Amino acid sequence: MGDIRLFHVIDDSAHELENNPFPYERGLQELFEKHLRALTGIDFLDSEYSTGQRHSRRIDTLGIDEAGRPVVIEYKRSRDGDIIYQGLDYLDWLEDHQAEFRELVRKRFGEARPIDFRTPRLLCIASEFTRRHWLAARNSTRRIELLRHRRYGDAHIALEWVYGNEETERGFSPAVSPRRAASKGQITEVAPVPPAPQRPGPSARTADGDPDYSVYKHWDKADEGLLALFFKLKMFVESLGSVATEAFQNYIAFKCVAAPGKRPTVARVKFRIRNGDLRVLIREGLLDNIRLEKDDFTQPYGDGREREITIRDEEHIRSRAEPLLRAAYENVLSRKPRGQ
Repeated sequence: MGDIRLFHVIDDSAHELENNPFPYERGLQELFEKHLRALTGIDFLDSEYSTGQRHSRRIDTLGIDEAGRPVVIEYKRSRDGDIIYQGLDYLDWLEDHQAEFRELVRKRFGEARPIDFRTPRLLCIASEFTRRHWLAARNSTRRIELLRHRRYGDAHIALEWVYGNEETERGFSPAVSPRRAASKGQITEVAPVPPAPQRPGPSARTADGDPDYSVYKHWDKADEGLLALFFKLKMFVESLGSVATEAFQNYIAFKCVAAPGKRPTVARVKFRIRNGDLRVLIREGLLDNIRLEKDDFTQPYGDGREREITIRDEEHIRSRAEPLLRAAYENVLSRKPRGQ
């Protein structure tokens, strides 16, 4: 959207509108919630909805579309690696709390409003999205939509469906996605979207500074499903804080960059192409305070100095990998691990 220039033309004068980013995320959220129907075709249900004491989070916006599908909306002023992963967590919550959602709809629209829980939508709204966001959305089994925004002056906002909207159901191709500009609630066509970025090849490097993954010997052998699983894992690890991803010939490493010069390893990842899963390796010294179950998902690796976690799907990331990776990261920050 960086090539778009908007002008206010009156009689013989033309004034260019400058890009005016939202100073706070709340301002972006309030604008969309106030004009949600006009901007997205979604009916507003609730804002900052609490998911309860156990889940202990808040959904930015809850809505329902014309087809009766529940919609979870998450906002970011700028690009954010965790926005999709966080939204998927809310979709999981929604599936377990359908009665609660029905009551929200009943209070706002009455008993006659039908609800279709088969394909709930996750709508991510941000000023920028990276290639890995697009890849995660395209390869997810969930309905994920990416909507890019750009604010001009105080009364104009440009919107671009990077991935999703109704085009998803018709075999959506980002190369023909419409780009739209909204001015005081009115939407008009502006320009086509550039072709979507392709899977990185040899010596490729993403615009947001990701490593050259082709260095890893199994990268080009992985299918899109395995790559999507890896990027979901990567999003979570990077959301922990000061983590950088580095690719090596035999593995991909998540490194802590909080301590300059040291860059200790939080975990290493290897692809198992034949099995279609990820092998995540964490040093045993980083898991001293964690009770490890004896099962087929976590077991000693190599000479016993590392613990292996087998990741086969998103649920394994949430239930198996998250607590161990979080503990490893916190231990890396607090002390120099054994063997480093």
